[in-house]
Amino acid sequence: MKTKWQLIAEFITKNKSLVITAFISGLFYNIIMLLIPVSLGRFYEFNFGFSSKRLKLLESMPFINTKDFNDFLFFFIGLVLIRFIFEYANRYVISIIGERFAKNLREQLFEHQLHINTHIYEQRGIGKYLLRYSGDLKSIQNYVTKGLFRFLQDFILIVILIITIAYINSKFALIVTVFIGIAILLLFFINNILYTISVSRRNQRSAMLTFVNTRLRAIISIKAFNKYTPEKKRYNKRSEKLYDIGKKYQQVISFIQSIIPTITYLMLALLMWYIYTLKIAQTTVFNASELLILILLIISFLPILRRTLRVSIIWKLGNISFEKLLNIFSLEAENKLSFEKINLSEEKICFKNVAFTYFSSDNFVFKKLNISIFPKKTTLILGASGSGKSTFINLLLKIYNPTEGVIMFGKYNYNDLAEKTIRKNISVISDEFSLYGRTVYEAIVYSRLKETEMKASKILKELQLYEAKKNKLQLHDYIGDLGSKLTSGQKKILMYCRALLTNKPILIIDRPFEGLNTNTITHLQTIINSLKPKKTIIILDSTNPKGIKADYNYILKKNTLIEQS
Repeated sequence: MKTKWQLIAEFITKNKSLVITAFISGLFYNIIMLLIPVSLGRFYEFNFGFSSKRLKLLESMPFINTKDFNDFLFFFIGLVLIRFIFEYANRYVISIIGERFAKNLREQLFEHQLHINTHIYEQRGIGKYLLRYSGDLKSIQNYVTKGLFRFLQDFILIVILIITIAYINSKFALIVTVFIGIAILLLFFINNILYTISVSRRNQRSAMLTFVNTRLRAIISIKAFNKYTPEKKRYNKRSEKLYDIGKKYQQVISFIQSIIPTITYLMLALLMWYIYTLKIAQTTVFNASELLILILLIISFLPILRRTLRVSIIWKLGNISFEKLLNIFSLEAENKLSFEKINLSEEKICFKNVAFTYFSSDNFVFKKLNISIFPKKTTLILGASGSGKSTFINLLLKIYNPTEGVIMFGKYNYNDLAEKTIRKNISVISDEFSLYGRTVYEAIVYSRLKETEMKASKILKELQLYEAKKNKLQLHDYIGDLGSKLTSGQKKILMYCRALLTNKPILIIDRPFEGLNTNTITHLQTIINSLKPKKTIIILDSTNPKGIKADYNYILKKNTLIEQS
C-alpha cells in the first residue's frame, strides 16, 4: 500500500512544471512582499533627511534610492502591480495543484473501489465509503495546498523577514523567534487533543451517513411497517452524539483560533515595550527610517504568522482524512493479473470439487460442486430459491472466488485469468445485475458511438415487438435510479438488450421469462434457441422454462448437483 508521502511525491513528479511555477511565483511574491515596507522606509529616509548605514545595501537598486518623488512613485506602483501579478499567479497555481491532486486521488479512489472484493461491501455496506468523496477529499486538498505549498511559502517568507529584522536589530529578531517557538509548543499539545476529538467526530459523521443511506434505500420497508418513530429515535440518538462531539471540537478549534492572534499581539506588545525602554534609557538603536521599516515588517509579519500557526489544524484534519483514504486503498481488491484477449467460445467450463462459503463460515453454499458446461451448447440448471444459483453465476464471473476446488476454462486455469479477461467473454441477464444510467440508452450500451446507437435501437425494437404500446421504451427515455421507473418486464427486456449488444460468446440467463407477457416469452424462446449454435448458453431457473431446448439439464438440490440428462 502506498503511503501519504508516496502519493504526494508521485503527483509532484507528474506535475513538475506546475510545482516549479508555484515555487518560482511564490519566491518572487515573497521578495516583493519584503521590498514594499523597505521601499517605504527608504522613501521616509530620503524625504526627511535621515540616514541609515544598514540601508546603504539597498542603494544599488534602481529607483529605490532615487531623490525624485515621481521616479520613486512609479517604482512603488510598479512593485504593487508586480506583487498583484505574482500573488494572483501563485494563488491560482497552488489552487490548481490542489484541484488536480484531488482529481487524481478521486479517480484513483473510485477505480480502486470498483475493484474492491465484493464480500467486503457485503460485510461493511456501501454507505460508509460515500464520505470519502466530500469532506475527506476536501481536507486532503487543503492539506496539499495550505498545509504544504502555502505553508512552505509562508515559512520561507517568515525566515526572510526574521533575517531582515535581525539585520536591523538582532534583539527584535530574537523576541520574534522566541514567541514563534512558544506558539508552536503550545499548539503541539492542543493539537494532540484536537486529533483525538476530530477522529471521533469524523467516525460519527461517517456512521451517520451510512445510517441515512441504508434507511433511505429501505424507505419502502420503513413505510410498510410504519417504523417512522423508532428510526427517528435512532437517528436523533446518533445526532445527539455527533452534537456532543461537535461541541468539544468547536471548543478546541475556537481556542486555537483565538490563542494565535493573542500570541501575535502579545509579541507586538513586548516589541513595543522594548522600543519604549530603549527610548527611556536614551539608547540610540534606531533612526526613524529603520523604526518605520521594522513596524511595517512586523505589520506584514503578523497575518503570515497567524496563517502559519493555524496550519497545524489543517495538518491534523488532513492526516485523519489521509488515514481513512489509505485504509480504503488497503482493502483487498481483485487480482492485478494482466488482461489477455482470450476467446473462450470453444472452451469447456469445468467446476471440480468446488466449495464456497461466505465470510469463512461453516455454512457452505457448495461443498463439492462438479459440473461441465460444454461450448456452444445450452445448459439448464434448476434450483429452488437459496440453492446457490446466484452464487454459481458470481463464481463464473469471478465476482466470488471458490473457497476450495478448481474452475477451468478449457486449458486455462480460472486463478490464472484476470477478472476482466473472463468477463470479456461472458454476458449475463439477471435481476442481480442492476440497470444503471439515466436513460435506456445509457443502461444498455457499453460505448456510445453512433453505430452502437443504431444497433441498440434495432435490438430494442426487435425485443419489444409484442409489448403493449404503453410499455414500449425509446432509447432516450429516463429509467430512474437503478431502473426504478420501469416495470419488471421492461427491466428484463433491457437486460436482454444489454447482454445481446455485447455479443459475448457465453450467455448466462437467470429466470429468463420472469415478468414478461406470453407473446414476448414465445418470441424470446425463438431468439434463445437460434443462438444455440453460436453461443454457450447457461439458463438458471426454479422451474423448467418451456420452449427452451437444453442439451444438458442439472438440478441443484440441497447444495448438491444432480445431472438429469
